[in-house]
Amino acid sequence: MMSVPNPSDVQATYVATLVDEWIRCGLSDVVICPGSRSTPMTLELARRKELRISVRLDERGAAFYALGRSLETTRPALIIVTSGTAAAELHAAVAEADQAYVPLLVVTADRPPELHGVGAPQTIPQHDLFGPMVRLAADPGVATESAAGTWRSLASDLWHAAIGTLAPAGPVHLNAAFIEPLLGQPCTLEATATLPIDRSLPASIEVTPDVAGLRVLAIFGPGAQRRDFERARAMNWAVLGDATATNTISYFDGLLRNDDFAKLVRPDVVVRLGGLVASKTLASRIREWHVPVIGLALSRPVADPDRVVTATLRGTDLVVSPVGQADATYCDIWLTAARRAEENFAGLALSSSKLTEAVIAREVVRETNEYDRPLVLGSSMPIREVEWFTPARKGHVFSNRGANGIDGVTSTVFGIGAVRGAVGLIGDLTFLHDASALVDPPQAPVAVVVVANDGGHIFDFLPQKAALATDEFAELFTTPRTPRPSDVARGFGLKAVVVETVGELRAALRDSANQADVTVIEAVPSAPVTNVEFHAWLERSLSRIANETVQSQ
Repeated sequence: MMSVPNPSDVQATYVATLVDEWIRCGLSDVVICPGSRSTPMTLELARRKELRISVRLDERGAAFYALGRSLETTRPALIIVTSGTAAAELHAAVAEADQAYVPLLVVTADRPPELHGVGAPQTIPQHDLFGPMVRLAADPGVATESAAGTWRSLASDLWHAAIGTLAPAGPVHLNAAFIEPLLGQPCTLEATATLPIDRSLPASIEVTPDVAGLRVLAIFGPGAQRRDFERARAMNWAVLGDATATNTISYFDGLLRNDDFAKLVRPDVVVRLGGLVASKTLASRIREWHVPVIGLALSRPVADPDRVVTATLRGTDLVVSPVGQADATYCDIWLTAARRAEENFAGLALSSSKLTEAVIAREVVRETNEYDRPLVLGSSMPIREVEWFTPARKGHVFSNRGANGIDGVTSTVFGIGAVRGAVGLIGDLTFLHDASALVDPPQAPVAVVVVANDGGHIFDFLPQKAALATDEFAELFTTPRTPRPSDVARGFGLKAVVVETVGELRAALRDSANQADVTVIEAVPSAPVTNVEFHAWLERSLSRIANETVQSQ
């Protein structure tokens, strides 16, 4: 009589086949959260020497760590968690990956169907747990030998949905039901095809708007690629970018607050690509200008909450073309104003200067530009300080600007910097929100610069500040009860330093680059002005430069 594999061995063969196919597709990074029900998948992943494994304790932070690995490698990282609320903890990171178009393989272990609805522990409804936020959700049930022929295609389908083979990239979800005994021995795996499975890849579609001779203002947000910026500049487009953009025109927010400058630089056409910049001033000017706005939908849709896009071009690549050659004198106006602004702010770099939030951001950008260190920005004030008041960024800059939350930012910094290091710039509330990340610091030169301004002072710029009583505003918005970031870091056994001047911050950043592990730098704004007051001074300076630019034309 022919022997029939026992169910646990079938299960082990199933997970071994999935993992083998994912490695064949390009999987390199795996994040494991300890748990029992996930044992079959966890063991198979951990035993594959091709994979870089990180074991992390907190599922929410682990998911953002995996997100960081996906951002850094541009390939899906895989996260595996056990059943129950552990799966629910991944929700925030899945939301970010969805809206930021980050590829991510999410695997949640589950109890078999007979254990649902009967009070079994660690059992919640996990089918379609993440709803429309995932590109593909698979819930194939308990592995059976009769379905073995579908296992590789299941893994491949999930991978290709994540990387965006036929649609924008994003997270995918495999809900994997496992039975006990959880330990089994894989049988011989189904052979792989000689050639990769044909996924009917779309042909490359090159696009360039017909804007020859026009004054073109390009606004590139999250999701724009370095090649997009380079090609736009090659066609004389004046390129403004969000804080993650490379080599774009700086200081545009403050310059555009000047009405005369805004009239001078009114474009003939605006070209949009990717997500949004942080500047509300720019968004307001686009609405005022009433000019055509062309959206370029390349690797992802164009964000357009103001409904200003008048035409959309869809393709796979922006290419340099004669029809795209714009009026170079228009671009020169922008470049001249930005150069004058940078020269004006050179005095902020004095070693003895006291720190403000904007000065901290400028020093962090200087460090990462000069020494080619990846930069990761928090979604609150840091992203705005960098976009509005720092020179152009030269290297890789990342930020969780899909859902714009403060969830898991330190974990994302650790994920991005896990191999070659990174510098993170975040606020103290953001740091505290993800304190559990400090349990599992990477062994890499990672500096986490925490702006220690005692609470959420982004709210100081909102109308609520003037409308509410001081005590009420502090209690409900700024919440000034944040523990010292350096004390929190030391409590987890990490190196921590406190800095109050430009020179001290520079020294701490330089020292962190030579460490083999994480350094938390508590940067204390110590200048005798508030951030609101300093922003006002910066904006007055930029308005004066805007006036000089107008007068010179």
